[in-house]
Amino acid sequence: MSRPLFVHSDSKILNRLNQESNGTALVTTSMVEALKWVTTSSFHLSGIFINPEDTHFSALKFLEITLAHRPALPIFLFEPNLGTNPEQLEKIMKSTHIQGVFFGTEPYSVLMAPLKQNLEPTEFPRKSPPKAAIKPDLIALPITDFSYGSHYPYDLFTFDESERMALFAQKGSAIDANYLKSASEKVSFIYVKKEDFEKNRSTLNLTRTHYLESDLPNAWKTAETLSNTKQMLDEMREAGVNDGMVEYTKTMLGDLFKLISKIDSDEGSIHGMIEKAKQCDRSVFCASYSVLIAKHLRFEKNATLEILGLASVLQDLSLYRTPYGDLTGKLQSALNKEELAYYLKHPTLSADIVSGNTDIPQVTLQVVRQHHERKDRTGFPHRIGGNQLHPMAEILSLINAYYEVTKSVNDDVLVIQTLQKETFQHYSENVILAFKAVLSNILLDKANAAKKSG
Repeated sequence: MSRPLFVHSDSKILNRLNQESNGTALVTTSMVEALKWVTTSSFHLSGIFINPEDTHFSALKFLEITLAHRPALPIFLFEPNLGTNPEQLEKIMKSTHIQGVFFGTEPYSVLMAPLKQNLEPTEFPRKSPPKAAIKPDLIALPITDFSYGSHYPYDLFTFDESERMALFAQKGSAIDANYLKSASEKVSFIYVKKEDFEKNRSTLNLTRTHYLESDLPNAWKTAETLSNTKQMLDEMREAGVNDGMVEYTKTMLGDLFKLISKIDSDEGSIHGMIEKAKQCDRSVFCASYSVLIAKHLRFEKNATLEILGLASVLQDLSLYRTPYGDLTGKLQSALNKEELAYYLKHPTLSADIVSGNTDIPQVTLQVVRQHHERKDRTGFPHRIGGNQLHPMAEILSLINAYYEVTKSVNDDVLVIQTLQKETFQHYSENVILAFKAVLSNILLDKANAAKKSG
């Protein structure tokens, strides 16, 4: 049985679709799991639905791999914002081979409508092409992959008994279910010119390589940047830190800096980025917020990336593997006595891990060691304050304190009241003013986005 594949980070949407499909749809929040289904040659898929605004995975990488393995499958987006810009929508659909866009709120029956017109009760075996089916300069595609599409994405060819090539369907022509069914009784594979396929792959690769300079929406750019940063952190979790990883981190931070420079004037974009960064990872959130504050204070870019940005990413390195498991996802208030004792030492432990494996500037290590210290010496682990506290460490400390508040308090007004009552008195006035200015811009951005949407 051919099944549609839904990849989305919103479990509510996936649960609803799973229920409405009576469990016949494939639903997952994991790109790794989704790609297993995509890359298994014998697996029947009718179509793929993805959300390119998810920070859990890179939509462009997913599209690239899908194109390489299942170039004929219909792909659809959950993308509510693209409908407001028809020209941009058309350009993106053309460069990434998307056949339709949905909001994500539609019933399962509506999502399946584009696939139903070619739906046939008879299932054909989906095979890998045998050696005899491989032709020079051509790519063999199982005819079953076209069963659910609306239009042919390439000029397609078949071979008769004497091995002569004949045009099967012209690019863009509508798929006729009856003709396709009849043809499938004679041939298992149809062929596309390799140069046409490679041209499409090249276009998508170019989009992925230059996504920050491309016409992709800011929500896509945010998701791609944050998912790349999160992937880098996951690799660091597994393999530790080394010089190569540090250089890669700097590249990711450069993309983050570039993203913020590009999107901070768009309604809703900065607020959306910060919210997604918070959902993504504490270090990603701190790095994003750090760059925003550094930009507001007009810090020099290299200093921002080499010191504040890098320290933001490396600050919790010692929490990945502890005697008590991974503590990075836990708030300080949720730790037991033993976990808390370890947590209170993690700034020093993180700096020691980094200094023992890489040639990172001492000032960056200083900021890592001090990222929970406070100006009035009420922080930890060493109650450093006054002139001994590095200004960038103070910024990172305030951002960490803010993160803790936002994870336990949802209302914006209550967050500000809590900060005013419990947090701001521990920090210097210039840092608080810079933080307030950035927070004010984010909340204004959020209000404008809400007003714009309705």
